Amino acid sequence: MTRGSRPRRKVKKISMETREQIKQLSLMNNAFMNLALEDNISCVEEMLRVILSKPDLVVKTARTQKMFQGFRRSIYLDIYAEDSKGTRYNIEIQQSNEGADPRRARFHMGMVDVHSLKSGQDFRELPECYVIFITQEDVLRRGKTIYTIHKYIDGDLEVFDDGSHTIYVNGAAKDDGTDLWKLIHDLHCANADEMYFPRLSARVKYLKEDEEGMAVVSDYFEELQAKAVREAEKKTAKQEKENLVLNLLHLGKLTLEEIASCSGLTLKRVQTLAKTL
Repeated sequence: MTRGSRPRRKVKKISMETREQIKQLSLMNNAFMNLALEDNISCVEEMLRVILSKPDLVVKTARTQKMFQGFRRSIYLDIYAEDSKGTRYNIEIQQSNEGADPRRARFHMGMVDVHSLKSGQDFRELPECYVIFITQEDVLRRGKTIYTIHKYIDGDLEVFDDGSHTIYVNGAAKDDGTDLWKLIHDLHCANADEMYFPRLSARVKYLKEDEEGMAVVSDYFEELQAKAVREAEKKTAKQEKENLVLNLLHLGKLTLEEIASCSGLTLKRVQTLAKTL
C-alpha cells in the first residue's frame, strides 16, 4: 500500500452467480443507482449539468433515499441534492408509468418545499426546486427527449414563476446526438467501458469490475434481501395476529380490551377489525 492511500477492505469471496447478476446491472435499477450515487456529489453534479444544460452548476450535497417526514404520508427521494446557490433537486428513476404520475411530482415538490423553510422565514426565501423524473418509457407520449413543465398566466404566455420546476426525461428517447441522449444511454448501459460520461463510468466500473467494489454491491443487495425477508415475516406475524383477533371476535366471549391484550395488537386496531364483521 502506497503512502497516503486508504486501506482496502478485506475482499469477500463472490460467487460466479452473483458476479453475473452484478454484471447485468445498470443505473436504471433503483437499488444500484442508490448505491452508486449515495454521497457521490461528482456523479450527481455530472447528471444535473447535462439535464439542465448548466455546465457550471456546482453541487454541494447529494443523498440517496432521503426521507422527508410528512403529517400523514412520508416519502423517500431517490436522489436529493443542493447546489451552491441553495437550489434543491429531486431526481427520481421511474420504471413504471404509474410511478411518474404528475400528481406524484406535485407531492414531491410540496414535501421538499415544506422542509426547505424554517419557522419564521419569509416565503420569498423559499429556494428554487427541481423535481426530475427519468422514466423508462415516454410517459408523456410526445416523442421528446426532455419535457420541461411551465406554469403560465391565463390568457397569455407569461410564465408564472414560483420557483418550482418539473422535468421529465424520456428514457426511451432515440439517439439525437445530444449530451442528454448520451446520459440516457449511460443510465441504461451495463458496460462501464461503453459509457460516455467519465464520472459515472468510473463509479460503475469500480462497483462492477473491482473486487472491492463488487463486494460493496454484494453486501448491499444481501442487506436489501434480508430486509425484505424481515418485512415479509413481520407482515405474516401481523396477519396471524389479526386472524386470531377475528376468531376471538367471532366467539364473542372476550371484551375488545381482553382481545387486544392477548393478541398483542392495539385496542384501536382490534376495534377496526371488529367493525369489519
